[in-house]
Amino acid sequence: MNQTTGIVAKIQHYSIQDGPGIRTTVFVKGCPLHCLWCHNPEMINAKMEVWYNARTCSLCGQCIEACPENAIKGYKDERMIDRLDCLASTGCKVCVEVCPTAALDIVGKQMTVEEVVKEVREDTMFYQRTGGGTCISGGEPALQADFTVEFLEQCQSHFIDTAVETCGIATWNVLSEIAQYTDLFLIDMKHMDPASHKEATGVSNRLILENIAKLAKMGKKIRIRLPLIPGFNDSEENLRKTAEFMLANNLKYIDLMAFHLTGEYKYRMLGKEYECADIKEPTAAEMAKHKALFESYGIGGTIGGSDIEPF
Repeated sequence: MNQTTGIVAKIQHYSIQDGPGIRTTVFVKGCPLHCLWCHNPEMINAKMEVWYNARTCSLCGQCIEACPENAIKGYKDERMIDRLDCLASTGCKVCVEVCPTAALDIVGKQMTVEEVVKEVREDTMFYQRTGGGTCISGGEPALQADFTVEFLEQCQSHFIDTAVETCGIATWNVLSEIAQYTDLFLIDMKHMDPASHKEATGVSNRLILENIAKLAKMGKKIRIRLPLIPGFNDSEENLRKTAEFMLANNLKYIDLMAFHLTGEYKYRMLGKEYECADIKEPTAAEMAKHKALFESYGIGGTIGGSDIEPF
């Protein structure tokens, strides 16, 4: 019997930032956006990939000797990995297996829906006590549509509340199928201007806004998530346009997510350049000001998405 599988980056237990209550969040790999500030760059590539932690590397050289493709260089210095030659995406774990300090690891694991649902069900007691459930995030769950739909359907069959965190880039056929088994959508909005959105993420926001409007018309429960990036989308003009769009679609709740630098080292681990190191993190006072602006429109919400009370 064939079982539906997906590439899962991690499963986070006891999450309080991915919807109301305590949730178990399943992060799948692959995203159609390439946001400059992304704090989970390991989720962008849809395939499994190796990452390297120079902080724990002993420079022993065992990975260099073991690599079947000679993709790892640098005996005396920090390791350099040729990711075009690296076979991590095919399941090769030779370098990981020989590393004595766990400086190398594989991001992503192929798992069946049954395996993931089994792990999610282990936290049922927390869901019942707090009005929580599960959330599938990423990356972008719609890129692994078959896996996502089956996962959500099975969770609902076990009476587990389901949330989907999505960037909104998906065909309506895919998104409407996901919606059948979704109790709550957490949808990212980066910027109201299509050109600015494309400049920072690689795609226009037109399809995102269209899909949000369609889901709202269906009567789906939606929370907007707005990552606030100083100098990009935190202007009063953009925030007011966001609030006006929300009111026009009867959306009354927003999670304001402050830009932070905590994911910067992940880029180095993946051999990527981080382009937002010079951006300053917003202060608590600035975040409170932004929250007050949305409240003036009658829109409630959180700072950071932490909300253990039922929605």
